[in-house]
Amino acid sequence: MTRKIKVIQFGLGQIGINIARAILKHNDRFELVGCIDITPDKLHKDIGEFVDPKNIYNLEVVDSVGALRKKKADVVIHSAVSFLPEAGEHVAVLMERGYNVITTAEELFFLRRRDPKLFKKLDGIAKRKRVRLLATGVNPGFVMDSLVLMLTAPCVSIANIRAERMVNLSRRRLALQRKLGVGLTPEEFLERVETGRFGPIGLTDSAEFVAHHLDLKYDDIRSNLQPVVADHDYRGDDIFVAMNHVVGVRHEVIVEKGGRELLSFRLTMRIDATIEYDAVFIDGEPPVSVVINNGIMGDVASVGMVLNEVGALLDSEPGYHDMADVKIPHFAMDNIS
Repeated sequence: MTRKIKVIQFGLGQIGINIARAILKHNDRFELVGCIDITPDKLHKDIGEFVDPKNIYNLEVVDSVGALRKKKADVVIHSAVSFLPEAGEHVAVLMERGYNVITTAEELFFLRRRDPKLFKKLDGIAKRKRVRLLATGVNPGFVMDSLVLMLTAPCVSIANIRAERMVNLSRRRLALQRKLGVGLTPEEFLERVETGRFGPIGLTDSAEFVAHHLDLKYDDIRSNLQPVVADHDYRGDDIFVAMNHVVGVRHEVIVEKGGRELLSFRLTMRIDATIEYDAVFIDGEPPVSVVINNGIMGDVASVGMVLNEVGALLDSEPGYHDMADVKIPHFAMDNIS
């Protein structure tokens, strides 16, 4: 597109603020035309207060899409909630009003398996309104699904695939540490797991995304989420965790057929990690082994994934899309300098 892409940002948590800041920074490609958030301390304030206090953008934060008074935009970037049904309700309203939507809601990433009925509903709205919907991010969205799928391209046969991710939580935002239970007792951690709204979200969706697009026939898919417990007191710059309390999580998803592992996805996120990496190992012909030292920093990369996928979404046909339906993800911002 030669003209600026008009964007509405829905949700001004830390990720949403970072997205808005990046849009304003890259203003030769994007134009921020609206901001939505229901948090009282953000409502009716200028977006500049949160992204760049030195500047006034004359762009007021409002509490709903209706308050935008049918403002025209090419896309709404939705980064408000992770879970269904709220995320589905949000994007349904946005599409009914004629907006294309990119969302970071993890439970919308591979909806055709997670909730086929809702998938059909949202796909139907998108096609009826001639708009597009894509859920993306770093994980799910890229590291342990889209990247894994792309790395199978050179193979003429595959026996199994392993994906691993080690994240140092001490370098991540406090909200993520709390979301993953840092500081809880193991008992408190497991109680929260039972709610279904706790811990890392979307690893099973990533595994099912890869299995679906590789047309794998499997018997079982197993998910196991456990706390990582400190064996000594941990003191960081901004946090203290007592011995026998949670310093992180370990999530494993295994896809099997006939008792044999076809896919294994292992995610470890802990505040005391001494190394970080992302890795994909494909036992195939030829074998593929890729290790990204220091890993991909999710807080920054989530912004990149969303903004770099805007053009691909707008170039796609109306409907619900997953990351295998749109163009191969790539850098699509300003010229590389």
